[in-house]
Amino acid sequence: MRCTSPSCHQKRVLIARALAELGADMPQTIAERLAQFSYDLPYDDIPPAVIDKAKHLILDTVGVCLGSTQIDFGQAALQLVTRWGGAPESTLVGRHVKVPAQNAAFCNGVLGHGQDYDDTHTESVVHPSAGLVPVALAVAEQSGRSGREMLAALVGGMEATIRMAMPALNRFHLRGFHTTSIAATFGAALIAARLAKMGRQRALEAAGISGSFTSGLLECIPAAAGAKRLHAGWAGLCGIVAAQLAEGGYTGPATVFEGKLGVYNSFLRGEELDLDVIFKGLGREWEVLNVRPKLYPCCHYLQAFLDAAAALRREHQLRPEAIAKVSCRIAAGAVNIVCEPWEKKLTPATGYDARFSLPFAVSLMLVKGKAGVAEFSEQSFSDPQIRSLMSRTSYAVEPKYEVKDMPGWIEVTLESGARHVREIREVRGNARSPVPLEELLEKFRAQTGFLGTAASSRIAEDILALDTQPDVRALMSRLPRPEAAAAVA
Repeated sequence: MRCTSPSCHQKRVLIARALAELGADMPQTIAERLAQFSYDLPYDDIPPAVIDKAKHLILDTVGVCLGSTQIDFGQAALQLVTRWGGAPESTLVGRHVKVPAQNAAFCNGVLGHGQDYDDTHTESVVHPSAGLVPVALAVAEQSGRSGREMLAALVGGMEATIRMAMPALNRFHLRGFHTTSIAATFGAALIAARLAKMGRQRALEAAGISGSFTSGLLECIPAAAGAKRLHAGWAGLCGIVAAQLAEGGYTGPATVFEGKLGVYNSFLRGEELDLDVIFKGLGREWEVLNVRPKLYPCCHYLQAFLDAAAALRREHQLRPEAIAKVSCRIAAGAVNIVCEPWEKKLTPATGYDARFSLPFAVSLMLVKGKAGVAEFSEQSFSDPQIRSLMSRTSYAVEPKYEVKDMPGWIEVTLESGARHVREIREVRGNARSPVPLEELLEKFRAQTGFLGTAASSRIAEDILALDTQPDVRALMSRLPRPEAAAAVA
């Protein structure tokens, strides 16, 4: 029975004060440190190169979102979320429709991730932009924030997302969980809390609450199902809802990451993790610079193989009928996504399924010499030349490869006995080997070409000048409805 006497009350007050003083000297939890960093990060402390990279990632993501509005899965998402209705807070890309911010983040995240044309931070194996750019746009529009405010929130949330996933490398994937669905939920909550100006404590609570929303099983890939398309958008929705719940007074565990029942022990129990890597160089070394945009609409593990196949085809003027066999070497950590089960990778069921097939990607490039959105289709994998070459393709694990570099090695053996080899040790796009803006603009134009040149260029210019925008709402209002823009352009 609880004592209610004045003396007991005084003792409880003294104990509480002692614990508070003790807590002030105790080391911060991972969530506390990440929440503090992301919430307090001043725009002026972010190097110009990082701001430029963030704008490039937004450009790339919005372009892919617009492109997805012309594809069946994107149209289905737009129709569904429009039907949900709700408060008109944030714009659906490709529609003159506003919906609640969390619903806009969900739909636009599906558009950004659904083609598998979105960027990757390869060491953490997170697709940060598809999950976080829609959140930043939605909440900044809802709250009337400036471009600078949005960029600072996005960079802080993106750094937190990437860094909390870095200790795991690709082990979430090997356990069957989609890293993006786990990590981006936390970053989305931190971005939403900052843009809504909830205060650092509520940002921390939002991060803790996010632990109850992490999800995303990868069984959809070997099963040739399209559910993976939902993962980035769902992370965005859940992060915003977590922030809203924190603002409403709900609390979450500050030990959500390292606690006995936290993220690492629950998803990766028994694994030895270097948690110090999370904070290495935080605020000085920017992982945003290592986010790599994709130049082909398929799994990032296939990008180097497509570059290698393109180089072999071009340099040796290869003809598919002259190829006796194709041998590939791949990092062990990529096998479960693009190689297994091999019999299914040899017979992709849908265009989306083909985006996770090593034999299809390599054969596609060797036969057609290109691998864009149009090529990753049912028509391509029913092509008899591609089918035949896929049957002559094999793979082996290369022990020296690290999955974080997403390398690829191809050897083509001709009927004549000649052999040609090409190796890509590290996929492009990180700080050491950035993708030039012009290549990203070329991809953007291809994704948004249906809008007409004038509309496409206007959107690109607006995004690249985002740091000068006094209100993100202006940018969102200028994202045209594709069918209207196409008719006018």
